[in-house]
Amino acid sequence: MDRSTKTEIPADDRGGDDMNLKDYEKGRKDGLLLALRIVRDGGLENLEKEIQFRNLTGIETALARKELDRASEAIKAMTIDTICNMSVHTLHDEFGFGPKRIAQFIARFQEKTDCLEEGRMDWADIAKANAEELGLPDLRIRYNI
Repeated sequence: MDRSTKTEIPADDRGGDDMNLKDYEKGRKDGLLLALRIVRDGGLENLEKEIQFRNLTGIETALARKELDRASEAIKAMTIDTICNMSVHTLHDEFGFGPKRIAQFIARFQEKTDCLEEGRMDWADIAKANAEELGLPDLRIRYNI
């Protein structure tokens, strides 16, 4: 067997039957370099948090969580904008909210969004409040895990 092109890689680490050794080794090296950068930036505890985050989310990338957070800001902003727009449309279309009530809704929506972004509450807090205050236990967050 020509070791420069193929080798037997443990089943858990194999990306496919035809994965070549160079790709496998590059991935391992990239992972080690990322781990080193994370430890240098925030210590071993930061690496442990990174591993926990990746296990929870299933994200596999050469970016550290800090870098992912920066990269995802535009996606988060777009998601918030689309949710706000759909909510405004529904409140007007279905319930007859006019400009004044819509403006109140948008202001409160933005305040709640700010609380999420600043860590003063999280999605679990919101789901719990909706369940307790509105009797909506099935209104939940579908996490990508």
